[in-house]
Amino acid sequence: MSATRPRPRRLINGVIEDVDASVLKLGPEFEVKQVSHDGEESPLIALNLSEVRLLMMAAMRQRKREMNGQGGAFDEMEQDDMDEEELLSSNQIVRKTQEYLSIFARFRDEDTVSAVEHILKTPENADLHPFEIAQLGSLSCEDAEEAKTLIPSLANKKSDQELQALLDSLRRYG
Repeated sequence: MSATRPRPRRLINGVIEDVDASVLKLGPEFEVKQVSHDGEESPLIALNLSEVRLLMMAAMRQRKREMNGQGGAFDEMEQDDMDEEELLSSNQIVRKTQEYLSIFARFRDEDTVSAVEHILKTPENADLHPFEIAQLGSLSCEDAEEAKTLIPSLANKKSDQELQALLDSLRRYG
């Protein structure tokens, strides 16, 4: 006799909703089309950890420039002058988040992150949900079996050979 495992449930607007990652039932936050405050539809944007790390660093650099009265465009020399620790020392939550991202973000520089995004968004991967793309960019899966275990919705989208080729391409960058 096998027992079925109960699905995780979430309370959303007073309604209990089942969540099942294996079929990409992730809740309203992960619908492919999002409705903005003005009622317009926009595509879902799901970021991998490396993208989040780069965005946080850029935001912190911009805030530091604004606090110093500099404003203006992003300057490569300024970027090199500000180290990560200095940028994050003012806020404990931001610092803890950045520490996490520094440990778990696979790809470190903007060129590599951009190359990885290009690989994940090729026409061969058009069937992937933004959540799956973000997870593939964040997780460091060794093989197709591991990827399908951690991202169960991939099982019906990619053959083991296709998925392994994708993982091998990602591994070249990080």
